[in-house]
Amino acid sequence: MTIQYGHTKLREFTNKLASTKRILVSLRMANFLHYRWIEEKIEGIQDELPAIKNRISSQAEIIAKRMAAETKDFIDYTRWNPNQFPFIEGITNRITEMGIYYKQNVDESLEPLRSTLKDVRRQLDGLDYYKAQFTTFYEHCQLSVGELPVCALPEIKIAGSDFLKNDKAFGTLFITNKRLLFIAETGRVRKKMETTFDFPLIYLKSIEEDGRFRKRLVLKLKQGELRASCSDQTKKVLPDYIEIARKFDKYIQTDMQRVRKIEQTDVSTSDVRLKIEGMVYSLLSTNDRSQYDEATPLIRPGPRPRVDEWRVTPPRRNPYDGYYRKPESFRDELDRTIGRYDQRRNIPPNYDADPRLHSLQKDASSIETAIRDTVHMLRSGQLFAEDFIRRYRDLMRDSYHNRLEIERISRETLDSRW
Repeated sequence: MTIQYGHTKLREFTNKLASTKRILVSLRMANFLHYRWIEEKIEGIQDELPAIKNRISSQAEIIAKRMAAETKDFIDYTRWNPNQFPFIEGITNRITEMGIYYKQNVDESLEPLRSTLKDVRRQLDGLDYYKAQFTTFYEHCQLSVGELPVCALPEIKIAGSDFLKNDKAFGTLFITNKRLLFIAETGRVRKKMETTFDFPLIYLKSIEEDGRFRKRLVLKLKQGELRASCSDQTKKVLPDYIEIARKFDKYIQTDMQRVRKIEQTDVSTSDVRLKIEGMVYSLLSTNDRSQYDEATPLIRPGPRPRVDEWRVTPPRRNPYDGYYRKPESFRDELDRTIGRYDQRRNIPPNYDADPRLHSLQKDASSIETAIRDTVHMLRSGQLFAEDFIRRYRDLMRDSYHNRLEIERISRETLDSRW
């Protein structure tokens, strides 16, 4: 149903938020402490989410009351007749417009949080990529005391150097807050990965571009110059990462207690889901619509007391304290809904004299099954209200003509027996 859109989108957002927090904790535990403002953004999302939940829940309650007012005296489709279908179609159109308006409000409520979370996730995905690249770093060397990883830039080719022995290597440049390290594949026959150079960061004087047509980066170090070929994206971000590495203390997150607190904070949407599902069940129920009075909150009615507890099998315990209906109440309602009480009682007696009657009764059973399946699809959300109205109208028309034909043939058969 349309009002279920609210808690569905809330659940999707909270799942993305939980996934983002798991990535954040994993990165912080791996000493990727970049961007301390990430924690601030996630804390802001968690602080705003309860208010968004209340807003979505309140809007769902308002829409549910409007839907209940529109469908008053029409929710029991077993009492419909073909003359009412044009009016019912108008009700369906108005309910559809309410649903569209509610979806827009839900999306507008979540859009600021989605935008913030998307920005945070993009930054974390970049750090997670560097974390995966640093597995090669740990295979060949280790971080020193107080040394933290900054970034890893792959697919860099050394195009010449004043002091390197292997000045044609192709590999990955690792940057930490203390040094520059290049690990490349060497050897023509027996290829292996080894460290091409490893210099303290303070040895790097500047980074420039050289060449008219094929521009290359020139790293001016204390020992001399080193030229490198790389992608345009690497050329763009390398100077920025060098600057970040030199002033890394300004960017890192040092409060790990704050990270643990974010990890332990859980924003649950089950209360919104239970409330909205209660509204849906009550809207589809034909027994009790009194909860949609303006002065009455939207709650499901409690069960009726039993007269004789000793002669009745004890009911199963309801984990939601009466929020949903009892199982036997649903069974009675379903039996009445699909016409088990009314339609079978009205079916004329079976006369074996006329073979046409058998065929019509089989058709009646097929129509009843189709109606039951249609109702089930509507309740489970597999069928929209417009499609349900259209399909149910055709089935009711076929059922009406089939019933008239059965009654006519039954009368003729009865008259012939007399």
